[in-house]
Amino acid sequence: MSIQYAMCAPHCCQSEATLGQRRYSAERLFTPELQGDTVSANRKEAKRLRILDAAVREVARRGYYGTTVAMIAGRAGVADGTIYLYFKSKEEILVNVFERAMQRFIDAARQIVEDAASAEEQLRRLISLHLTLLGEDRDLAVIFQVEFRHTLHVMQLLSRAQFHEYLGLIARVVGEAQRAGVFRTDADPLLTAKMVFGILDEMVTDWVLSRKNTRMAARAEPVAEFVLRGLRSA
Repeated sequence: MSIQYAMCAPHCCQSEATLGQRRYSAERLFTPELQGDTVSANRKEAKRLRILDAAVREVARRGYYGTTVAMIAGRAGVADGTIYLYFKSKEEILVNVFERAMQRFIDAARQIVEDAASAEEQLRRLISLHLTLLGEDRDLAVIFQVEFRHTLHVMQLLSRAQFHEYLGLIARVVGEAQRAGVFRTDADPLLTAKMVFGILDEMVTDWVLSRKNTRMAARAEPVAEFVLRGLRSA
């Protein structure tokens, strides 16, 4: 064996071993076992979402205290015990309903805020977003406006971080409009965001309690114009 071959042999062997490991790892990505794991995870997530959807329907119709885990399981088409593989309690189901809905609000609101539209147009679209998303699902609106507010205990379980993030996006738009000279500058952006939310919240509550078959989205434009008139600089 030449000295040159002897010196490079370990390196060559290591390279071949490394290449072999890489080939094995790449091939393993397409093995039936891993594909089965992916399918199983997708099925579990689909079942979890089905349980949340069932909870929205049952709680909206029967109220939080009138709804049992068995009722949610029955509507979701799963065994009672299956619920506890995903959630520890009925309270945790309700919290997850809130978090899922809030994340949908936040994702859509963030997209609006990051848009190149003017701050005034962004606020107009945020108002429309809030009323439209809850107006599309009366059961979810009932839970947001009524069931989440039954007791202080239930409200304390909900994610304040998500709620503050949502308000923060509205406040960001207000602040940008103030810096651009479009909105009056004598109002705190976060306080203004809370007032805007309060107006939207009351509009949804009125819609839920009225039980009228009207479109919430149709209220967006007059509400937006009312808010913008109060915020525009003189």
